[in-house]
Amino acid sequence: MLISIAIDFRHADVATRERFHLSEERLTQLYRTARTEVITESALISTCNRTELYAWVDSDDPQVIERSVQVLARRWMRTRTEGDQLLTTATRREGRDAAEHVIRIASGLESQVLGDGQILGQLKAAYKRASRGQAAGPVLHRLFETALRAGKRVQTETSLTAGRNSVGAEAAITASQRFGNLENARCVVIGAGKTGARAAKQLHKLGARDIVVVNRTFENAASLAGMVGGRASTWDALHVEAAMADVVIVATGSEVPVVEAAALQRAREACAATGYALLMMDLSVPRNIDPAVTTESGITLIDLDTLHQPLLSAETMRRDAVPHAQTICAGETDAFMEWLATMPARDAIQPLRAALEDVARREVAFHSKDDSVAEKAASRIVAKLLAGPMAALRRAVQRGEPLDQHAMMLLEMFAPGGGAGATDTRRSGTHRAVAAPAPTPAAPAAPAPRLRPRVAPAASSATVPSPVAAAHEAAPLVASRHFN
Repeated sequence: MLISIAIDFRHADVATRERFHLSEERLTQLYRTARTEVITESALISTCNRTELYAWVDSDDPQVIERSVQVLARRWMRTRTEGDQLLTTATRREGRDAAEHVIRIASGLESQVLGDGQILGQLKAAYKRASRGQAAGPVLHRLFETALRAGKRVQTETSLTAGRNSVGAEAAITASQRFGNLENARCVVIGAGKTGARAAKQLHKLGARDIVVVNRTFENAASLAGMVGGRASTWDALHVEAAMADVVIVATGSEVPVVEAAALQRAREACAATGYALLMMDLSVPRNIDPAVTTESGITLIDLDTLHQPLLSAETMRRDAVPHAQTICAGETDAFMEWLATMPARDAIQPLRAALEDVARREVAFHSKDDSVAEKAASRIVAKLLAGPMAALRRAVQRGEPLDQHAMMLLEMFAPGGGAGATDTRRSGTHRAVAAPAPTPAAPAAPAPRLRPRVAPAASSATVPSPVAAAHEAAPLVASRHFN
């Protein structure tokens, strides 16, 4: 069963979201500890507006799923008490609801800014982290690949992402609306990542001529400043630059505030800027500006929650594209759920596929003398041979019929050597079948094995492994194909 635990802007304010935010170090620890006997896969999506954990539980038992949710929450927060507090705030989803939600996220339908263009890159980064941490397996590989495909389709086939579509750009527009003409305003952007870069570029488009970029890595600040005709400043000068600014936009990945109230007050006093109007915008989670800065006269602070209201106006031009985007998401969700439902069928037919590929490969190699040609030809031949049987198995699964009888019939009819018992279907590291030696005439015929796709494999070489285990074996190949 696919499950998710989500904290997002729709149900939790920024203070709550930052409380449950995970740093890279904590995420690495989560991936190391989350896996159990039944929790076989996990992946976490973390953006400024949401933190969502997805997992595959190898059971449909409600009690097992409930225990798994509790385990994941406690691994997330590290203690039982904090994990229980997380669950009182979080939104839980299962099965199709969880799959459709992540697909809608990728499409921009669940973003604070409808059609947010950054979310697809953030989702891909989350997928890569889970893959590098060996936390994502075949189900989540398939889910994220489906979500990324859906997101790209929405971008190219609809106008959902037309116009302004990022928090950074919207922050710059809000600054222009609140401050007025930016031509003579000093604008400081702290953070040279994607959000900071979008904010700086939008400020430049809106007429700002005095843009200062501050970043921990000075070279990155200098590069962005060059793009917008501004200048770069060192990290040590952050509070001085902010004190002398009219607009400050902060978007870094820091886990603690980088703009401190006391340091900013001292800098404003030193620069004789006390009492002057200063608009500060915090686009980070956790927040990067100390909320106490507002105790000083003249300072206005806008965070993501405050920013949400003006962002709603950007949605108007995209609303007409929502029905088409929703249709795309629903179709991709249907495709994923069908793939999930037929996973046992694919596993049941895997021994037959391995046996046929082995025969085809050896026969083609005998005539071509080229192993690479034989490999490709064997795969193509077997794929065409099994297209019909695979479709029949899918239909059987959809009708709720057991796979044993259908798979056994295919093995008896097509397995080389006159039946399932004549071929050793144990797969090696390269997923190839190995032919077993022929039995002696005196040896009694081995009984045909009973296929049990959802049960762990026994010692018998002819027993079909579970779909999740078999898919996990193939998971590295899936990940490799996706990123190469």
